[in-house]
Amino acid sequence: MTRRYDLQVHTDASPCSSTPPERVVAAAVDAGLDGIAVTDHDTLANVDAVRAAAPAALEVIAAVEVTTTEGHLLALDVTEPPPQDDPLTVVDHVHEQGGVAVLSHPFDTLRQVYETDLEALATAVDGVEAINSRCVRRRFNERAATFAATHGLAATGGSDAHFPVEVGRAYTCVEGDGSLADAIRDGRVRPGGRGRYLSGHVATKLHQFRTASARAVSNLSLGRSP
Repeated sequence: MTRRYDLQVHTDASPCSSTPPERVVAAAVDAGLDGIAVTDHDTLANVDAVRAAAPAALEVIAAVEVTTTEGHLLALDVTEPPPQDDPLTVVDHVHEQGGVAVLSHPFDTLRQVYETDLEALATAVDGVEAINSRCVRRRFNERAATFAATHGLAATGGSDAHFPVEVGRAYTCVEGDGSLADAIRDGRVRPGGRGRYLSGHVATKLHQFRTASARAVSNLSLGRSP
């Protein structure tokens, strides 16, 4: 049996997304996914809302995209947001919760990247995001896939969706029964989908500009400094 999970999906609990939980769920169902990981930035705020909106057939994984002192890290199947700390400390916090730690778009030099202690990091984490649909240059995902293969790590895929149209563009195929976390630990996963989705970044920048502009207008109307 093969199941498909999008292991990086953002909601409007992230400052870079405007998608409410119910629209995330609708997009996941339309994409034919078996599950999604709700990976808002440094928060679990909308996980319960997504679960409440989801049908029984759609599994919702509680997760966080953690801002470390280097790159981003996906903390999957956790109950508390790990601290924004150095990568190895973050991984320890994920494991203490019984979760799995996956490097998020680790070598995308247009975003946050991992550059130091790579061997120690490879020993500590459970997997590497080998297909991120927002990696606009092919070599970013290719290097991540090579890193995973070289170190015998599970390779996952995630859309990094900030808007409904992106959900399911990249995903993780899970082989066999059991939990997603166990499948990643056992290496019974493989990435699927595609990257190089530049228009998603453009839409995110527009959303952030509109949000900042609205906040500035609101502050001015209240007599506050921008």
